[in-house]
Amino acid sequence: METSLILVRPGSQKREVPLKRERSVIGRRDDCQIRIPLGSVSRQHCELVNDGKSLSVRDLGSANGTWINQKKVVEQVLKAGDLLAVGPCVFVVKINGQPTQIDPEAGTKGAMPAPGGMKPSDAKTTATRPTLGAVTANENEGSSAFEFDFDLDDEDDDQPKL
Repeated sequence: METSLILVRPGSQKREVPLKRERSVIGRRDDCQIRIPLGSVSRQHCELVNDGKSLSVRDLGSANGTWINQKKVVEQVLKAGDLLAVGPCVFVVKINGQPTQIDPEAGTKGAMPAPGGMKPSDAKTTATRPTLGAVTANENEGSSAFEFDFDLDDEDDDQPKL
């Protein structure tokens, strides 16, 4: 089963991250396969498991939770087109080439709800950096909102800079 995550960014920018391992961890730590160096993302936030028949996500005790289609989950089997939110980052789940079209607004539609019960559509956004949840530039530990490291090589632990 071929799986990947499509990082959806403002301005219709997309970045595909193939999931080639049986288990991929998303988090802030250097040893995570998908590294998101933001304060709103836990060191080891969640894991994706591909057992060859299905792709599932499991929260690893993160502070802000793992969200699928704007619902906080502990563990869930994913389907093509689901929106996975980790901190302010939204990924579209792609399984065996589906979905073929990605909604340019998926990033704002799939974001985790902001504190205080606001819907993501209520949060103010800019063309260059979304303000989703309570993340501010000061909480980003000196990195922009969309600088990530993806460890796509099973041979070593060095992560290419995106």
